[in-house]
Amino acid sequence: MQLTVNISGENETPTIVNERVPNKEELSRILRKATSRAKVSISLMAFSGLRPESLGRYEGTDGLRLGDIKELHISDDITFDRIPAMVVVKQKLSKARHQYFTFIGREGATYIKEYLDERKKNGEELTYDSPLLQFDSRGIRKNDFLRTTLVTRDIRQGIELAGLKMRPYVLRAYFSTALDIAESKG
Repeated sequence: MQLTVNISGENETPTIVNERVPNKEELSRILRKATSRAKVSISLMAFSGLRPESLGRYEGTDGLRLGDIKELHISDDITFDRIPAMVVVKQKLSKARHQYFTFIGREGATYIKEYLDERKKNGEELTYDSPLLQFDSRGIRKNDFLRTTLVTRDIRQGIELAGLKMRPYVLRAYFSTALDIAESKG
C-alpha cells in the first residue's frame, strides 16, 4: 500500500520569490566591489553562463584550469590570442555530463588577465594545468581547487559590498537574459 503525503507549500521557493536579475549598472557595481578572483567567477557566470560548480567542484577536487581557456597564452606575459576566447567545460564539470564550450568576451578576459598577472607577481608558476581560481592566504588549503562554497562566498561578498541582496546564482540569469535579448534583436 502506498500512501500519499501532502505537504503544504512543497513547491514554493521563498528564497527566490522576489529575486530579480541585476541590471548592467548593478553588475558593474558588483564587479567594482569584488576581489580580483571574484571578478573572474562573476564574469564567467554573468558573461559566459557557467555554473559555480564548473569553476570549482563541491569537494574541491576539480575545476576550470588555465588550459580550458583555449585562446589564453601563458609566457612572460599573459595574453589572449583572440577575443572572445573559448572556454571548454569538461565532461566531469558539466551538470549534464557532456563537454561543452562557451566564450568569454573582452571584459571577462581583462579580469582573467589581471588576476593571473597578480598571481604571477606573487611568485606563482602558472601552467596550463593550473587551476583558474587559486586559493588566497585566508584559509587552509585542502585541495588544489576552490570548493563551490568558496567560489560563491567570493561572489556573495561582492554582491553584499555593492549593497545588493541576491544569490550568486542569479548571475546565470543575467547571462540567460542577455541571450534572450540578443536573440530577439537578431
